[in-house]
Amino acid sequence: MIVEQEVSKSIFMIAVGKEIFRLRKKRGLSGKQLAERLNISQQQVSRYERGVCNINVDTLFVILHELDCSLSGFFSSVYLNVNNVEKEIGTHYINLFLPPVPYYHGENAFSVKMSKLVG
Repeated sequence: MIVEQEVSKSIFMIAVGKEIFRLRKKRGLSGKQLAERLNISQQQVSRYERGVCNINVDTLFVILHELDCSLSGFFSSVYLNVNNVEKEIGTHYINLFLPPVPYYHGENAFSVKMSKLVG
């Protein structure tokens, strides 16, 4: 179980990093430019993007603000990245990425929630 948790953490760190990288490129920013906006080193931005360094919530919020990305949009993409890499982990953690159940009613609640997530 501990090994599975470590693998899950690693997959999420990598998925978060990939999404930061994707957003940065989409916005036409270099690693150096993003680093300057965040007042951190370019190497630290690279560590976040490669998923080799934990990112705290405060830093993630600032990064997402600089990249003009909502939390829900960001984490929907992170989930899709995780699910593409490791379906079992994506399935295990899907409840973290979906709105609470009271928003949906009836027997098709799960499929409605999935269609909201994946479009």
